[in-house]
Amino acid sequence: MHQSDITPSDVLQFWFGSTDLMAQPGKEARTRWFQRSDDFDREIARRFSSTIKHAVDRQLSSWNTSLAGQLGLILLCDQFLRNIYRGSAQAFSGDPLALEISQSLANGDQLRELGLHQRAIVGMPLEHSERPDIQEQSVSYFQQLQQDFASDKSGVSQEDAQAAESYYRFALAHQDVIAQFGRYPHRNQALGRESTPEERHWLEQGGGF
Repeated sequence: MHQSDITPSDVLQFWFGSTDLMAQPGKEARTRWFQRSDDFDREIARRFSSTIKHAVDRQLSSWNTSLAGQLGLILLCDQFLRNIYRGSAQAFSGDPLALEISQSLANGDQLRELGLHQRAIVGMPLEHSERPDIQEQSVSYFQQLQQDFASDKSGVSQEDAQAAESYYRFALAHQDVIAQFGRYPHRNQALGRESTPEERHWLEQGGGF
């Protein structure tokens, strides 16, 4: 398929393994989302690089008219960019658009149309922000996700409850870093920022996400 023909469904199928907005992606698929893999990064670049560029340049406005399209845009601008441009400032170039969409969805009623992991992806741009006020939104968002998928809720599996709890813990961990440093130190090199001695110590101890 030519990249100019890519649709939101193609993005969702690639990431979640289904175009169903409530789909439960397999554990193997979820594992590769947050673990570095050069092969996975190259696959994203091969299939979606030009579509990602169009998204960042705000040339995919038609996608913003559907929930599937908005989720697809968040994936392109927040997740896929981080995969294909690791270690460079370009990895964060889609954050403004991803955050706009994330905040719009987080304040709306459409979240009920999304499954656990789809909702988690919607919240990632909040978690990735270096603004303390948005970190508060992130923690509130993922706390609600954790509550909605708690183990005592009818129909919620133990696996989903554990995943929701994990997403919430990571949101808290991200907020702690921003509270401590006012930014993400692991981005400093890519963004041309000089690390403080405290940040260098933190990074040397394995800090980062």
